[in-house]
Amino acid sequence: MPSPGLSRRSFVSLLPLAALAAPSTLVALHGPEGEHLVGPRRQQVDRHGFAGPFTPEEAAAVAASPMARTIGGLMGKGYSCSEMMLAAALEVLELPKEHLDAAAVFGGGIAKGDLCGFLTGGLMAIGFAAAKKTPDRTLLHRISRQASNAYWEWWITVGDVHCPGPLESHPNDEMFLRMAQRTAVKLEGAITAMTGA
Repeated sequence: MPSPGLSRRSFVSLLPLAALAAPSTLVALHGPEGEHLVGPRRQQVDRHGFAGPFTPEEAAAVAASPMARTIGGLMGKGYSCSEMMLAAALEVLELPKEHLDAAAVFGGGIAKGDLCGFLTGGLMAIGFAAAKKTPDRTLLHRISRQASNAYWEWWITVGDVHCPGPLESHPNDEMFLRMAQRTAVKLEGAITAMTGA
């Protein structure tokens, strides 16, 4: 019960979020042996949309995508997933490589198993692409939100937005590369639709 000098809103904001979670979420915070598992990476959905082999249509889209080819060449070169996605976009957009530093802390779900680096790197790329198209902040916000909404909506149809961690989500480099290239194709399409390039 809140104290007389504390508003209901302030009281609720002070409660631990776990106390407000749905029972299914609370169960997801404990592993099969009852160990305490913290973080959104434990609340995963099946990433079948990222993991499986390419369909013939996907293979053709990857082969035709400069961004998908570029991201494939970044494998094993010390980049996080967020940096890989942003680096591929910067190269295709012919933007300064110095922008890559913006993604330095976003790999591995912001290093906390939170939002996937391919997602955050892609969202940064959309912002840089919109800024390249127009200096008008109002227009920049409108077109980048349309593109980011399309990217986000696609993402949630194929997998969870959170990074489940390298050992859980990427059992091998081939699967990781397919995820990177699928995402690059979608990001490139969102950017192209936004910029008309």
